[in-house]
Amino acid sequence: MADGQDVQTLKMKGKKHENDIDRRRSSTLRLEPPQSDSRKATSFVRARTSGVNRLLRSNTSSVGSYSTALNGNSSNGSRNSNRSRGKSKSAPSSKTISKSEHFETALTEPVDENAAQPPPSPTKSVSSSTASPPVSGGEVDEDGLPPYVEQKWTHVVLKMTAFSEEDAVTSFRFDTNGGGIGRCADNAASIPADKLLATKDHARVLYSGGRFYLANGDNASDTFVRLSPVGNGDEDNAEDRMQWPLEPHVSFRVGKSDFMVTAFHEPSQTLEVSALSGKLAGTQFTIGRDGAGIGRSAENKIHTGDGELSRKHASIWFDELTNQFYLVDLNSTNGTFMKLVGSYQEPYRLEIGDDLLVAQTCLTVNRFDFGAHADMGARKHMEDAHTIIQDLCIESLSRLGLHPQSYFAVYDGHGGEEASSYLSDVLHHNLIEAFFMKKAELKPLVNTSPEELQSMITKRLTETFERTDDEFLDESERPQAGSTATTVFVAGKYMFVSNVGDSRTVLSRNGKAERLSNDHKPSRSDEAQRIRDTGGFVIHGRIMGELAVSCR
Repeated sequence: MADGQDVQTLKMKGKKHENDIDRRRSSTLRLEPPQSDSRKATSFVRARTSGVNRLLRSNTSSVGSYSTALNGNSSNGSRNSNRSRGKSKSAPSSKTISKSEHFETALTEPVDENAAQPPPSPTKSVSSSTASPPVSGGEVDEDGLPPYVEQKWTHVVLKMTAFSEEDAVTSFRFDTNGGGIGRCADNAASIPADKLLATKDHARVLYSGGRFYLANGDNASDTFVRLSPVGNGDEDNAEDRMQWPLEPHVSFRVGKSDFMVTAFHEPSQTLEVSALSGKLAGTQFTIGRDGAGIGRSAENKIHTGDGELSRKHASIWFDELTNQFYLVDLNSTNGTFMKLVGSYQEPYRLEIGDDLLVAQTCLTVNRFDFGAHADMGARKHMEDAHTIIQDLCIESLSRLGLHPQSYFAVYDGHGGEEASSYLSDVLHHNLIEAFFMKKAELKPLVNTSPEELQSMITKRLTETFERTDDEFLDESERPQAGSTATTVFVAGKYMFVSNVGDSRTVLSRNGKAERLSNDHKPSRSDEAQRIRDTGGFVIHGRIMGELAVSCR
């Protein structure tokens, strides 16, 4: 980006592929929470797991059995199924922050750049609520900590991950009334460009017990949910692999091929799977206790030259303890999808980051609607980066009622892409780790005031910037590389805005722009004074006559 150019949030330009409807279901936009070894080791385990536990049925869901009309017919979700449970180019260099620099709890009027102001704060908090603390000493567990309580959702946004010029609308907001997904305008999500969609209610989004669910239509139309990927590890991840049991009449999609389980022979512990479509259509596979791999590689028992398949895409895995076969996605590129029919026809609970496949349209589940646009101009290489994560899944904050946690960031690099790329990969991971707390740390925060909570979060955000800056300086091989960092961290009803450099965060409220961050530019009188106070000087609006951006 050129100096002074604001970050813009625009609709992503789509590509038209008239002769390949499969292009519509390409999952090109990844919104899943970040994965790291440290996070996996301290993963917050709760009821939002994938698989059959998400189905709205009396024996797996806290909201009871399901009975609602779809296109005039009722689906019964109360089944007796025998299933198992399955230093300062990138961040502030100052290690000591005065009280006036540390935290601001309210927005002020838009700021004149040349007017005298308090020193720019690296982190600012904006609260959308003036209510009492999120946690007020109510119900606690045996450790004296509040239990995790799922937040009631008021809306959900489904966004298309790939679309053509025919798609006039690419994101759809559902409120508690729910709505249909189909081709005609009567649907809450109208997608006329998908010729395989039913005209009305190909699928429906339902609302029950404070959560949203996806339900298939009243026939065998194609509505799928994407499996959470599982690595090729040993038995340590057995529970992760037990999310989707394979029973007779269960149907799933891998690449361009659909498969159906036709039989399970308990005495011989074998599974019969038939290919319904794709290059293997009509082929029957008998799978024993050793299981079977699915992919392009000939090493797999089920293999085909499907360009949408990874070499080792998925597997069918047998568990001796439960005497069942399970479908597992092996972190494939294009995903493995379970069809919401047969044993799995009940509504499926939606979570942030889910991928859904309705006919030939792939949709992601989001907390917010958003867009991202990048323009490298005349440069040879893109030096900027951005990060969007809808839910960081930070247990400590969730226990304090600040759930979910969303993260949005723009990094305007200079001197190459090294700094901006590093920040987009590392900064949010460091943020997650900053909130790892022992019980002894978390317990005193249970009955704290909102102001104290905000101060704690602000302090850890600042420390995250400083840590990331130090790590980058230690690892970087290009000392001239740097980047701005403008981030928005939304924890429950609180929004924390952090900024280093001259990128800017702006809030649009009823069409009026409100600045949430202060640019670090030497043209500002207060920033110029801070530079002089630290031994520097400003000539022609540039630090030491060279730099146009001042980083703290």
